[in-house]
Amino acid sequence: MSKQCLGPCAILAFLLAPALFWAEDLVHTLKKGETLYSISRQYQVPAELIMSHNGIANPDRLQAGQKIKIPGIYTVQKGDTLYAIARKFGVTADELARINKIPKDGTLKAGDRLCVPGGAQAVAAAGKGNDPAPAKGDDAGQKLPPGVSRPLDPRTYDNRTVDKSLIWPVSVIDISYLSGKVYGVSITSDKGERVKAIASGKVISAGPYRGFGQVVFVQSTSGYIYVYGGLEKVSQRVGHVLSFGDSLGTLGSDSLSGKAQLYFMVYNKDTPIDPAKAPRGN
Repeated sequence: MSKQCLGPCAILAFLLAPALFWAEDLVHTLKKGETLYSISRQYQVPAELIMSHNGIANPDRLQAGQKIKIPGIYTVQKGDTLYAIARKFGVTADELARINKIPKDGTLKAGDRLCVPGGAQAVAAAGKGNDPAPAKGDDAGQKLPPGVSRPLDPRTYDNRTVDKSLIWPVSVIDISYLSGKVYGVSITSDKGERVKAIASGKVISAGPYRGFGQVVFVQSTSGYIYVYGGLEKVSQRVGHVLSFGDSLGTLGSDSLSGKAQLYFMVYNKDTPIDPAKAPRGN
């Protein structure tokens, strides 16, 4: 890994951390007397799915202490619906209900664990960083189908006042600080608006990151790294040198809130700083 990659790669760890809405493998340590059948019943995951995910040819040869990966387990979050979860993983609500034995009139509770149909393949597809294609009615200002609610945003916001009069990458309808594992600001604006560089620099990374749409990293000559997330389309390539005010692309709709939101972060030597205090201009 080159030294040039150290900055962006370290920052990506911050971006990828808040993945509460994605499925993940659980690891079960086999205890004495346990069998594949008992594990299957405990997690309500088909035994054959566990076998294929772990490369187990003979379930009778399992040993105590062996690590068993339980595939495709999703923990239900507050506000989740069967329809919304199914859409995240590219399956139908009927498939999700069938494999988890959920009656048609059944309800989900926060903390429930669901097996994703397709197991490891479905989870791998969801984890590639490509946001699910928005269903009709997901755009900002439009209503979702009856009975469908949006999953809650796992990002953390605080109520400190942000100066709207400063130069920002997009026009500001509303702006708030992000806190926790991701530090920066969230700017609500208009979908399709051009996202502009607030400082000159070189594009060092551009592409999709789960939960943040298209993300562009720009490194200034002074070493600051400006992160612009939430874009729908990117108009710049890695290696391009930008001037203050150049367009990076257009703003899209956030997959969780349905609003047009730009996630803007600034780093100095891999340390997040207040975007309101970041250098602006050429």
